Amino acid sequence: MSAAVLVGDVMVVLFGVLMCVGPLVPRPSLQFGVRVPPGYAKAQVICRERRAYRWRSALIAIAGLAALMALGGHVPPWPSRVILIAEVAADLGCFWWAHQQIVKVKVAEGWFAGRRQMVVADTSWRSDPEAFPARWLVPALGVIVATVIVGVLRYPHLPAYLTRGHHLVATSPASAFAVVLGQLYVTGLWAGLLVLVYRSRPDLDTTDPAGSLRSYRRALGAFGRAGLVFLACVDASVLLFALQLWQVFHLSGGASLLVALPVVAGLSGFLVTVVSAARARARTVLAGTQATDRDDDRYWKGGIVYLNFDDPAVVVGARVAFGWTVNLGNPIAWLLVTGFLAIPVGLVVVRLATGI
Repeated sequence: MSAAVLVGDVMVVLFGVLMCVGPLVPRPSLQFGVRVPPGYAKAQVICRERRAYRWRSALIAIAGLAALMALGGHVPPWPSRVILIAEVAADLGCFWWAHQQIVKVKVAEGWFAGRRQMVVADTSWRSDPEAFPARWLVPALGVIVATVIVGVLRYPHLPAYLTRGHHLVATSPASAFAVVLGQLYVTGLWAGLLVLVYRSRPDLDTTDPAGSLRSYRRALGAFGRAGLVFLACVDASVLLFALQLWQVFHLSGGASLLVALPVVAGLSGFLVTVVSAARARARTVLAGTQATDRDDDRYWKGGIVYLNFDDPAVVVGARVAFGWTVNLGNPIAWLLVTGFLAIPVGLVVVRLATGI
């Protein structure tokens, strides 16, 4: 089994668990992407759809794991990616089905009838926004600096050709230091996306704006730190790959999987943090009041995609677990979507341009 196959297999397992748990730990006012008023978080249709989703998503995760076991470890990386895409698509279909069933009952029974719909804001967020945890970016930058130093020291001693997989690449500054370009590219783009998340407006509960903001701050801090630790782990895996490329050491057989261990560990910790943050925010207690959050379901397509041309926000809180999404009604959001998709595309371009 290669490192790429190991990462693909781990992602299938982790995302299978995340898709099982994520939609089941929302805030009480959001159930499967549907805005619900106080007192309806445990409505019969919601409890029924939660049970059904739990079983369906668990079966999908088991099926994905069974497919991986049937393939074995001596396969190219692409089968695990196909399984991952199929797994996520199936879980999203289950989420959409639950969303539609709750919407039907919500509309038929008039859950928001006679309620005062409100939008709340906490001015302390504008005057005292959550500080971006810049110091947690130091490990990733340290790994990049270490990569550059080792590369500079090793470059004069490199052979005329570098071994990349099953083919040889002529040694040049571009081919030797392509790994550093990859590190800088991913680090800059990921850190930039996190900064935008920190500058997005928080989605607060009408029943307890102050308490909701406090829980949001805690969850955002945990999310940011975990995201930057994950980034450092990605850079560490790239460093280990570079050390092999520069012939500092050579790993063969099962030992080659050590290259993927940092990114696997970082991704596992990041996803666990996302679910934990969602669980912490889900503990919000809804008081018995007629005031409720604004019923804005019309802007959320399937409870996942946000499209509001009248909202100037670019990044908004997502309705699944704890995370963010973009407002596709804002043209700037399409630049972010392009930037996010540019991560894998850019790495492929770097690889093709340098021969690595």
